[in-house]
Amino acid sequence: MIKKQYIRELKTQEPIVESGMKNSPDAKKVQEWINLWKRYNPEWKVTVLMDGHFGPITLSVVKEFQKFRKLKIDGIVGNNTWRELTKPMREAFTRIEEDLSLKELIVKYAKQHLASGPREFKQNEGTWVRTYMDGNEGTQWPWCMGFVQTVIDQATYTIGQKLTDYMPHSYSCDVVGNYGHKHKNLVRNEKLRKDASMVEPGDVFLNVKKPFDWTHTGLVTGVENGWIHTIEGNTNDEGSREGYEVCERKRNLNTNNIDIFRIIPK
Repeated sequence: MIKKQYIRELKTQEPIVESGMKNSPDAKKVQEWINLWKRYNPEWKVTVLMDGHFGPITLSVVKEFQKFRKLKIDGIVGNNTWRELTKPMREAFTRIEEDLSLKELIVKYAKQHLASGPREFKQNEGTWVRTYMDGNEGTQWPWCMGFVQTVIDQATYTIGQKLTDYMPHSYSCDVVGNYGHKHKNLVRNEKLRKDASMVEPGDVFLNVKKPFDWTHTGLVTGVENGWIHTIEGNTNDEGSREGYEVCERKRNLNTNNIDIFRIIPK
């Protein structure tokens, strides 16, 4: 795989994360996951300051989490506690063993990520953003293309291919859009309005601002009556291009300026 940051996110530098650590990236990871769990289980309502200091409050919250998940209650984030904290990401990156086509795999991996509830902290920050953006995070790192390419990378790797067989490794919608135009697998919106059959589940949509300026992207999971069903990152229920999560959307090809980057199996 090209997109391997998830491996680093799922590991800690020290074998055990425990009370007393200060300015520790691993302690901050633990704090991030503690705060993410309210998304995965509504019964978990506890949050903690994400400052990288494993002090008395973090210790207490770790014990609460261990009790919540029926683990050994010692306040130490050993292998069992860490694996439970990071279970959603492990599930998102579980290899699919079914005999599926590339585009079927893209859709299934996208749904696997959706079910794991990826979301950011602040603007474009947090473990999921770093995973999709190869370790980068912050306001200057919108992560919609990072999400798309991570899913395609998983799918291509599953069948012995690689992401760069289909598009350049990039975080930019413009780079991918221009590549698609040059290689004649970018279908422009005016054609799609006449023939929506040109788009299929597993393709990539690109929101168009100007003819060669694309502002947002996601994966097509279904097509019906001029609409596309999508799974996309760095968005929200309102369809913002600077949202905070991975979610499902439905977009109208006739009323929205959308191009399609076709994934053509090799």
